[in-house]
Amino acid sequence: MNKDLAICLTLLVLAFPALAHHSQAEFDSSQMLEMSGEIVAAYWRNPHVNFTLKVVDQSGEEQHWEMETSAWNALSRRGLTRDMVESGDLVRVALNVSTKRQNHARLMNMLLEDGSEVRFAGNSRVWTEDVAGLNQVQPSPDPNATNSGSGLFQVWSIAGGRRVPLDRELPLRDEARAAQASWNPLTEDPLLNCIAPGMPPTMGNPYPMQFIQQGENIFIHLEEFDNKRLIHMSATTPASKSHLGHSVGRWEEGSLLIDTTNINYPYFNRVGVSQSENVTTFERFTLSEDEARLDYELTITDPSTLTEPVTWRTYYEVRPGEEVKSYECIVERYVPQ
Repeated sequence: MNKDLAICLTLLVLAFPALAHHSQAEFDSSQMLEMSGEIVAAYWRNPHVNFTLKVVDQSGEEQHWEMETSAWNALSRRGLTRDMVESGDLVRVALNVSTKRQNHARLMNMLLEDGSEVRFAGNSRVWTEDVAGLNQVQPSPDPNATNSGSGLFQVWSIAGGRRVPLDRELPLRDEARAAQASWNPLTEDPLLNCIAPGMPPTMGNPYPMQFIQQGENIFIHLEEFDNKRLIHMSATTPASKSHLGHSVGRWEEGSLLIDTTNINYPYFNRVGVSQSENVTTFERFTLSEDEARLDYELTITDPSTLTEPVTWRTYYEVRPGEEVKSYECIVERYVPQ
């Protein structure tokens, strides 16, 4: 790369859509900061892709900015590759600055030295018409693959919106609302330490899932954090409590119904709402006649946290060629150890 590229710092105020992903609330989405500099570290990984940018400010002082963005699994599905941005590259970036950490930001877009633009987050372009990563890249279908007769037991991609009623106004008890107000995502968010989410928030993840028959039982393999839920299809005695709980399923009028108890995952959602060990969930999966759509309904009951049960609905679809990828979470560099 040409090392004579000017390094500058400017502020551009724009309206920009916020992202709904655990600790993203710390970033000011009402302003976008533009700056140019040299990439001195690039980490393509989950749960966030991270870059370090070296810049020189107006007084000639050198600064390092830590930039985080979407997970590698999400970016790879938008067609981005790990060799697009490497250490030593000179770039221009558009950022949402952290309100809690100095010289820390969410990376939205990047302009490479060859004039091409890469979208890392959000849904907009900043500098050019042709933007890499602006749209979801559909997987290449296997010409020999067929969904005929697969029924429930195939790979499903979420299509009807996500995030288990997580970020909306919730019917919280006063104690739960107070606990959320004091929650610090920078030190308490378990996902940044690669602690896999439990029930129910694991069902709100944006990645594919696969239903697998094993004997009379069913496994649900969720790509995010490589979670695997065991659904017992006959009554069994619950083992000790776990983050995913104890799930018992049954068929009713063509739908798979699942009751889950014995959950000890402490968070109802990814923005600091806690839950008690009294939480239970009820799920309904209903397959369309053409086996290309899977409707989902989740009801969460927790008398210790919620004043009334909460229900969330979405749907999944089959995308030929899609697969459940390995997640391989790596602890954030910015989490105090």
